[in-house]
Amino acid sequence: LHDNSGDAPENSLLSIKKAVAAGYGIEFDVQLTRDRIPVVFHDESLKRVCGVEGNVRDYTYEELQQFPLLSSQERIPLLADVLAAVDGRVPLIIEIKIHEDPGEVCAKADELIAAYKGPYCIESFDPRAVAWYRKNRPQVIRGQLSCNFNTPGKREPFTRMLVHYL
Repeated sequence: LHDNSGDAPENSLLSIKKAVAAGYGIEFDVQLTRDRIPVVFHDESLKRVCGVEGNVRDYTYEELQQFPLLSSQERIPLLADVLAAVDGRVPLIIEIKIHEDPGEVCAKADELIAAYKGPYCIESFDPRAVAWYRKNRPQVIRGQLSCNFNTPGKREPFTRMLVHYL
């Protein structure tokens, strides 16, 4: 129930609260700030949604709070606040974004996710995140997302990553 031209843009706390009120399951993305805090934000870059240069990992959580999401008053929410707002009332699909050390991103996010009492699953385009959950929390339902990893600029073909990490 997000509205990128209104008061509840994608991955905002307000859009999540609206989805919960309507009884809809929610998919959102988790990544780390420069001070290693898990936040909910889709893009690696802040440009499209916040209109500023740089990536989420380039700023502390406090610094990120100066940037509104699109034309709203919403800010990038903490994963902890999103989990508290949902409070187990609807299912969650939590995508782990890996832009740096996969073990750290997964461990930091899982510190919060492991205590969550509602239904959820983990997914990622990066097989290292799926492998981390397979090794460290095998009881968690997890899914491997896919796209064309053989495009220019990618470090290694997706199939090689899958064989190596899974």
